[in-house]
Amino acid sequence: MTERLYLDDPDLLRFRARLLASRQLAGRPAAVLDRTAFYPEGGGQPADRGRLGGVEVVDVREVEGEVLHVLAGELPPGEVDGAVDGARRRDHLQQHHGQHLLSAAFEATAGARTTSFHLGAETCTIDLDAPLDRLGPAELRAAEAHANDLVFRDLPVTAREYAPEELAALPLRKEAVKGSRVVVVGAPGEVLDASPCGGTHPRRTGAVGAIAVLRAVKWGAGARVEFLCGARVVGALAEAGRRLAEAAAPLRCAPAELPAAVARLADEGAARRKELDRLLAALAAAEAERLLAAAAPGPIRAVVSPPAAGAAGYAKAVALALAARGRVALLGAVEDGRAHLAFARPKGDGPHLGELVRRAAAALGGKGGGSPDAAQGSGPEAAGLEAALDEAARGAQA
Repeated sequence: MTERLYLDDPDLLRFRARLLASRQLAGRPAAVLDRTAFYPEGGGQPADRGRLGGVEVVDVREVEGEVLHVLAGELPPGEVDGAVDGARRRDHLQQHHGQHLLSAAFEATAGARTTSFHLGAETCTIDLDAPLDRLGPAELRAAEAHANDLVFRDLPVTAREYAPEELAALPLRKEAVKGSRVVVVGAPGEVLDASPCGGTHPRRTGAVGAIAVLRAVKWGAGARVEFLCGARVVGALAEAGRRLAEAAAPLRCAPAELPAAVARLADEGAARRKELDRLLAALAAAEAERLLAAAAPGPIRAVVSPPAAGAAGYAKAVALALAARGRVALLGAVEDGRAHLAFARPKGDGPHLGELVRRAAAALGGKGGGSPDAAQGSGPEAAGLEAALDEAARGAQA
């Protein structure tokens, strides 16, 4: 049986231990020690990393009650020195205890219970049993503020095994699944959170540093909340500042002025698109008049050349303009080597243009469809556009 030093002393990073047995796990050597400060993966918390006797520890797993230290190489027999990666341990401790505080905060402020927890390499998530519509921006900020209040008060944290009568007196946030180890936040007489857990936790809540709720999304019948704690909050703030500065630079404004600058740019873009649509409609009407003046009786079949990018939209606008003038239009256009089709006719009796454009697009190696009086399609074989339009014209006259 391995003595688990991390349970009593989460700050212990260096220790000496004796090799009890050598195992194999996933093709790698794995050591069983008489005592260890390495935390094995479990409860949503990833395993520690570090070195044993100078050999890299690549994973730590609990298998059938044994703590297996998965190694990059063989470990010599006898006693070894162990060194846990302190930065990784501190990060996991901050994220895991921050989750406890955030889960308690959501239960206190929104009546939402945590059903699962995941500590990821970049962000963390908790799944709540409350639907997303109960967790709007105000509710997320309220839970975040409540959790950070627990952090900033630097409350005592106790993590130990409790006797049955002690457990009965604790306001447990969830029932213990295995064992009787409970993490308690607060002092006797003022227990602010109590939750069964076998992970690593600080001695005081202030070690978490800070908790930032990023977003909430629908997850099944409930919601998934993404968050960061401790040093990850600092890193995320720096990254957000960098991205804001990069976005502000082309607009020649300060990062704080970015929302107003983007709104102004969006308004200008909308105005320009509206003016472009007006000019395109005028050009399409003029092209329709030109085609109409030169057309013989029957469907008007032509390949049009758009004045700029947007062949499909231009061909459609011309076709609709001809239909508004009482004619059947079977038009094509080419852009970037791709053929586009736009068919239109006045409403009422006439050829089914959806079927015609489907056959014409298939001849171009593409797809198309639409209603009896308006349809569009496209295909990559632009060299066959004239022949596809000729076939559509014959079909329209049949």
